[in-house]
Amino acid sequence: MSKKIGEPIGIFLGVESTTYEYLASIIAPYQLDYSPTMGAFIIIDNFDEYIVARIMDYIPQGEMTSYWGKKWLSEVALTPDVIGQDIKTRKISYSVKIKLLGRLSKDLTEFIPGIKKIPHITSKVIQPHTRIVEIICNKALKDMEEGIHIGQYWTNEDINIHFDMKSLVGKRTFIFARAGYGKSNLMKLIASNWKQDFGSLIIFDPEGEYSITDKKGRPGIMDKIPSILITNRIGVRDYLNTNVYDNLQFDFRVFHPRFIIPIIVSETKYELVFFNKLMSLNREQWYELVDYLYEMRYSADYPKIAEIMGINYEKPVDVTPVLNNIIPPMDQLHDPDSQLFSIIEQAVNKNSIIIIDISLMASNNALNLASMIISKFFRKNQSEFTIGKEELKKITFVVEEAQSVIGGSTNVSRFVELAKEGRKYQLGGIFITQQPGSISMDILSQGDNFFVFHLLSKDDLKALQKSNAHFSNDILTQVLSEPIPGKAYMWSSHQPFVIPLQINNFETIVKPHQAKDLQAENDLLMPILKEIVQIDKVEQNIIDKFLTFLSKNNLNIEDRQTIFSDDIKKQITVGTFKLLEKNEVKNLDKKNRLAKNRETRKPYALSFTYFGELYQKARINISDVDDEEKRYDNEKEESKSDDLWVKPIDSKEDVSVDSDQKKGDFVDGLYFVWETDKAVKFSRESDDKILWIPKAAINGPWLTDRN
Repeated sequence: MSKKIGEPIGIFLGVESTTYEYLASIIAPYQLDYSPTMGAFIIIDNFDEYIVARIMDYIPQGEMTSYWGKKWLSEVALTPDVIGQDIKTRKISYSVKIKLLGRLSKDLTEFIPGIKKIPHITSKVIQPHTRIVEIICNKALKDMEEGIHIGQYWTNEDINIHFDMKSLVGKRTFIFARAGYGKSNLMKLIASNWKQDFGSLIIFDPEGEYSITDKKGRPGIMDKIPSILITNRIGVRDYLNTNVYDNLQFDFRVFHPRFIIPIIVSETKYELVFFNKLMSLNREQWYELVDYLYEMRYSADYPKIAEIMGINYEKPVDVTPVLNNIIPPMDQLHDPDSQLFSIIEQAVNKNSIIIIDISLMASNNALNLASMIISKFFRKNQSEFTIGKEELKKITFVVEEAQSVIGGSTNVSRFVELAKEGRKYQLGGIFITQQPGSISMDILSQGDNFFVFHLLSKDDLKALQKSNAHFSNDILTQVLSEPIPGKAYMWSSHQPFVIPLQINNFETIVKPHQAKDLQAENDLLMPILKEIVQIDKVEQNIIDKFLTFLSKNNLNIEDRQTIFSDDIKKQITVGTFKLLEKNEVKNLDKKNRLAKNRETRKPYALSFTYFGELYQKARINISDVDDEEKRYDNEKEESKSDDLWVKPIDSKEDVSVDSDQKKGDFVDGLYFVWETDKAVKFSRESDDKILWIPKAAINGPWLTDRN
């Protein structure tokens, strides 16, 4: 049987230690075609089972290591051919230190972690064939069989290693590596293989490296899989144009003050009077306060602030701390027109991948934003769990530079909550860092998955071993001594031992510069925007005038780079404003969406903030028209016999529609409103309903208004 599974290489001597791990030793005589390999598997024949072990260390022994042996070796060192093969075979052997990992059944069908019976001294030791090593890996990682191909077994690249992505859902995963050794590559592999069944994946990207192909030609996640990118990087936004939301600010007003205040105000001020005053506000007071401070900023009237907050005003110090602690984060993060959180929430409901590019944000603002997002979903799932809801939204958060938020001395409460309690609420975390030694030990010791690349610091290695004893000294020695990009040591909670592997290179799997076309073919964001962006009749008219100005000035709405250039943006905001009716100006003024002369306070243009929102809504509007055209084309194919016709448009005046009563009720009395390159907009006289008719339908079958 032994011959079938491998070649004999020595005999078992005995167990040396059973404290925390089973350490033993074997004797391996010199063989021309074999030498011990660090980390390699060996098998010990133990009657009705095989014992699987890993080589940890080995040292030569025998006559050649004695005083006289060393003396003779020094004499022949310059003429090594003198040392014949027969001398090596008779005089050299190795004492090999091994770690016993578990038991393999004789029929090779089952691997059982741990040791039950210690092999006898002189038990046969075997170097397993590749097929047996593959069986050992597969049986030991049987829970990973259905997982993705993540890499190759380090000592034999013919053996593929799999990882079950479901092991990340609702779990704590740690990726440790120095810069340049593969942590980003691994994260791209994970994200590009993410499935909707796993829930949503939210990646906080502090370096802007995950989304698209970078300047070095390295592909990003969006080159492989449809995702939503939230970024304020203009170049990326203009390049992709699809599945990109370009506003990293959010509306302070939609959150309860008890939720948002502890995040935007430093923890060092929680005991101060102003903090408690803010925490005591109700939603209506907070909404009004934010609106007032957003408009007036530091010129706000102190008694007015006190009145809004429902407190007595005696001196400026009663309210100045409120201004000093609310206005700075408001300037950086508040936008009353932002749809950021609505987009994220809808994307989570659809189990989408969301990349939040915070590379251009100040670190404190990025931390506050990430804290808000994590805290929102933590509180929501916690609340639903408390009331007994069984199906919680599954979300996995990816946190770079994890030591800065779950470190022993730099804890950020929202991240700590995620790391400690998220599992209970179906919230997982992938924590990435170069400094595992800086992470709080009570968090590190609860890790479910570990991917460890090259590390330098002994403190980091000690922390890793202290938190997970599977990373024994021989493993840590290799982690420290082998600076090989992509080489990782993987351990998962159902895995009996650490597996060394070479992680697949994302750059060889995914072609660069695919994101633009791929995302355009899989628009995730526009359907979400259509759900959350409500356009009333007044705003629809404003959108029409915005599009009219673009059309008259030969500006293509899809050419975002031109439209958002400083000069053109100024022309559009002023030009569109001049087209507005008085009621439309009044409507926008109430919502603080107009730019005003500093001296006269008279409005003269749309505000740049509203311009961005209006542009987005106009694109949604155009998208709706495109959808209507597609629907029309489909119906046209199905109803070629329909003979209802629309008269040609000879002027931008009254347009009537002839109807054939035998075909059903169709409405006459349509009035021309506006036209685009692709469609004509009509108002129906009977109920003022707006109708878009594709130009392709004019003088042809018209099926958009059948009751």
